[in-house]
Amino acid sequence: MKTPKRILSLLLCAALLCCLGASAFAADKPNYVVLGDSIGYGAGIQNPDKACYGRIVADTNGYAYSNYAVSGYMSDDLLNRLEQHSGAISAVKAADIISISIGGNDFLRDNMPLTIAQTLAENHDQIDRIIAEFRVNFDKIIAKIRSYNPDALILMQTLYNPIEGTAVGDRVYAQALKELNKVYADYADAHPGEIVIVDVAAAFHGQSGLIAYDTIHPNAEGNYVIARTIQAKLYELGLTDSTEIVVKTQGRDWVPETRSTWQKIVDFFRGIIDFFRNLFK
Repeated sequence: MKTPKRILSLLLCAALLCCLGASAFAADKPNYVVLGDSIGYGAGIQNPDKACYGRIVADTNGYAYSNYAVSGYMSDDLLNRLEQHSGAISAVKAADIISISIGGNDFLRDNMPLTIAQTLAENHDQIDRIIAEFRVNFDKIIAKIRSYNPDALILMQTLYNPIEGTAVGDRVYAQALKELNKVYADYADAHPGEIVIVDVAAAFHGQSGLIAYDTIHPNAEGNYVIARTIQAKLYELGLTDSTEIVVKTQGRDWVPETRSTWQKIVDFFRGIIDFFRNLFK
């Protein structure tokens, strides 16, 4: 497993300065970058710039922090960003640690009604097609990152099931997420040391209280849980001396204040979920 050389050198430098009592000479901060979709962005809270899990991890460890995750991004969008966005490219080149959340929108934005209908009928053709395309994109994403930065620690987050306990959640989402998460595991097995799996899915299992009003994204507590899960992995890798997180700004759960178009869309999907929950009890 790769351990970023720059992080090790910074840790050694910080320890040396501490021993010498040279508090006035601060070591450079490790660079922590978040890439991916709305989970990485922090879409389930009102103040993601100050309270999403990426910010919490950075604040906890004293990292320099940048977030290039974008709500709605599919895997091909992330790949394009890594090829065309100068800011994201520069951040990746300078990164010591990179967290990635990607894959969920490859299902949500690719004819989800068809995926639901087929899977409920025990037909996995749609899931299999999306997974095949995602696997190709994921390989290209990691290859692109490595072309810019061979040494950064890449933390790949597994995807949780936001609607466990419903027919769609247990019979459709569960199958889709199982296959997505297997892509990450297969890559890690085939390319030892290239990525480190952070099992967010396990941390969220059975925890419906971690999901925001929109039924998809982590709420404030969900962001704390992801931050703790990442922190535990950093501790396991010997890159931090504590599993505790530091929350400088409390997250504010996203709840629509007026019946905007967005709220109507959310309520529509909540209604669909409730319909299937009752239909397949």
